[in-house]
Amino acid sequence: MEAGHCHYNAATQLAKSSQHFGPADHLAGIAAECAIKAMLLDFFGSVQDTPDGIPYSPTIRNNPAAPSNTQIQKARKASEHGHLPHVWEQLLLLAHGHRGATVLAQVSQQNPFRESTDEWDVAHRYRDSGQISEQRVKRHLAAARTVIAAYQQAK
Repeated sequence: MEAGHCHYNAATQLAKSSQHFGPADHLAGIAAECAIKAMLLDFFGSVQDTPDGIPYSPTIRNNPAAPSNTQIQKARKASEHGHLPHVWEQLLLLAHGHRGATVLAQVSQQNPFRESTDEWDVAHRYRDSGQISEQRVKRHLAAARTVIAAYQQAK
């Protein structure tokens, strides 16, 4: 969770200058992603026990739609906690119990990183800052702040 705080703090500093909106937006997404993955690992049964270190949900991995090799591979991939915006939906799917209720009461059911015309993507780190609007940065900073607060409250 410390990584989420560090990325969020760096993003808020960078967001003070329009020439740094690109890196600020990128770090806001990474901060939210770190907080979500921390919740999935700390509260909702996800694990990080593979050689590649990618966290995943055994709940999703162990329940393929059909027992064919193709379906097993799809379930394996779908269970991995990769990047936003996908990991936001995984949180909504996996949050359960008292902590889940606490988190879901704070986290938007509408993914702020998945907007049809302005979807956040980890590859946007290569974008020119002039392509990132102040409104987008503010939306993503607010979302990161929300998931960090949800983690703290559920702790």
